[in-house]
Amino acid sequence: MDAMTSRARVRSHWLRGALAALPVLALASPGSLPALAGQSSSPLRWQPCLDDTLASYGYECASFTRPLRRSEPDGPQVELAVFRLPATGSAQERIGTLFFNPGGPGQPGGGSATKGMFLPAQVRRAFDFVTWDPRGLGQSRPALADCAVAMPQRPATGPVDWQQVLTLRQRELAESNRDCIARHRDLIPQMGTVEAAHDLDALRQALGDERLNFWGVSYGTVIGSTYAALFPGRVRALVLDGNVDPWIYLGGLRHSATAPDDAIRFFLQLHPDLKRPLQRSLARLAQEPLTLPDGSPYTRWDLLDPLTQYVYISRLSGTYGRTLIETVHQALFGAPAEQTAALTTLEHPLLRSPSRDNNAGAGFAAVACQDFPQRPSPQQQAAWLGDLTRQAPLYGGSLGVNFLALCSGYEDLQASTPVPRAPFPERGVSGLIIGSSWDAATPWVWSTAMARAFPSMRTLQVVGNEHGIYTNAQSSCMEEAVSSYLLKGTVPPTDLSCPYVKPAKQQSFP
Repeated sequence: MDAMTSRARVRSHWLRGALAALPVLALASPGSLPALAGQSSSPLRWQPCLDDTLASYGYECASFTRPLRRSEPDGPQVELAVFRLPATGSAQERIGTLFFNPGGPGQPGGGSATKGMFLPAQVRRAFDFVTWDPRGLGQSRPALADCAVAMPQRPATGPVDWQQVLTLRQRELAESNRDCIARHRDLIPQMGTVEAAHDLDALRQALGDERLNFWGVSYGTVIGSTYAALFPGRVRALVLDGNVDPWIYLGGLRHSATAPDDAIRFFLQLHPDLKRPLQRSLARLAQEPLTLPDGSPYTRWDLLDPLTQYVYISRLSGTYGRTLIETVHQALFGAPAEQTAALTTLEHPLLRSPSRDNNAGAGFAAVACQDFPQRPSPQQQAAWLGDLTRQAPLYGGSLGVNFLALCSGYEDLQASTPVPRAPFPERGVSGLIIGSSWDAATPWVWSTAMARAFPSMRTLQVVGNEHGIYTNAQSSCMEEAVSSYLLKGTVPPTDLSCPYVKPAKQQSFP
C-alpha cells in the first residue's frame, strides 16, 4: 500500500468516527469491579490494538487502572483505555509524550486516535502520541449504559415555539438522565473534568514524563486549562485548540449556539452561489417536507442538522455542504428527472439529521453537569432562549434548547468536584491558544477569554470556520507555529494570526 493510499484510508477512518454517532457500551456498575488493594495506578502493558486500522499503523493499546474515588485508593477501580502511536525518531530526537483529548465532553479518545497520523513529521519523530477514553466512555470500564436520546421534537413546518420545544425537551431529558443516574449513581459523580485532569496527571507519571505536553480540542481545552490550574508546575506545553471560555458557567455555554450561524455566514461568503438555494429550500421545507422514495419525510432539520456539522471541517464544507444544499434544492425545484435523482441521494445518512442527539448524550451531560453545578432559573432560560433565536435564526433555537435542557434530571445529584473557573492564579503556565475566527462550535471570543485567564499564554487565530485547527486547517502558517512551540516548549513573543487558506483538497462525497 502506497503512502497516499494509506493516509486516505486513515483519514476516511477518522472522518467516519467524527461524523457518526458515538457508540455507548452497557457494562457493569463500578461496585461490581474488584478493588485492587494498595494500588492507585497500574503499569501499562502495551499490546497491538484490536482495531484493525489502528493496529495496521502501529498503534498500541493498554489499560490504565485508577481509583473510582481519589479519597479511596483501595476502593472500587476504573480502567481507562489508552492508545499510543510511538514516536518515529531516534532516542536522541524523542522529547516525550504528546497527550491528546478530542473534545465532547463525552467523546472517547480512541475514536479520534488516528489524528496522530496527521501530525507534522518533526512532531511525530519527537513525541509518542497518546490519547485515552476518559472515565465512563468508549472502551473504558465501567462505561455508561446506552442513555442516548432521540433528537428533540421540533415542528417540521410552520413557525417554531421554542419555549414549548424547551419544555418538552426538559421533560424528555429529565426522564432519560434520571434513568442513567439511577443505574450509574457511583460512576457519574466521578466523571467530571477535575477527575479527568487527575487521571491525566497519573497517566503522565506512569509514562515517565517529567512534565506534560498536551493538545486538547474543544472540551479538551477544559481538561487542559483545568490541569494548568491544578498542576501549573507540571506543564511543559499546552496547545488549547478551539477553546471553551474558562470564565463562564453552564448558562454561558448557550453562547456557542450562535457560532454555527456565524460559520454558515462565512461559508456562504466563500460560496455565494449557494446562498439563494439555501434560503429558498428552507422556506419551502418550512411549508411542507419532502417525501423520500422510502416513504420517510425530509424536513428542514434534515437540512440544517448535517449542514452545521459540515462547516466544522473545511474539507467537508466545500463538498458535503455543497452537495447537501444543491441536492435539496434540486429535489424541490429541479426538473422531474433531477428531482427523482435528488430524492434518492437524500436517503444517504450523511445528508439527513441523525436519529440520536450527541449533544444531549449521557457522556456530555455526565461531565458538564458535574463541572457546572449552577442551574439557571426558568426566567433566565426563557430570556436566554429568546435572545438566541433572535441572534441566530438558523441554529440558535435548536442548540439553545439542547444546552438549556441538558442537565434536566440532575437536580438531586450533588456534584463531587466542580471544575475550577477563572480567574486562576497566574504562575507563568506555558501555552498556545489557537482557533479560527468563525469557529462553528466554540466562538473566537472564547479563545480571547482563555488568554485573559492565562496571560503568559499566546493566541494564534486562523481566518476560517474550522473547529479544531491543528492538522485540520491546512495552514502552513499555523502548523509551523504550533509545531515549533511543541518542539521548543517556548511560546512566541507576541500573539499571531494566519490568513484563510482554501483547502487544497476537498473530501469527496461517498
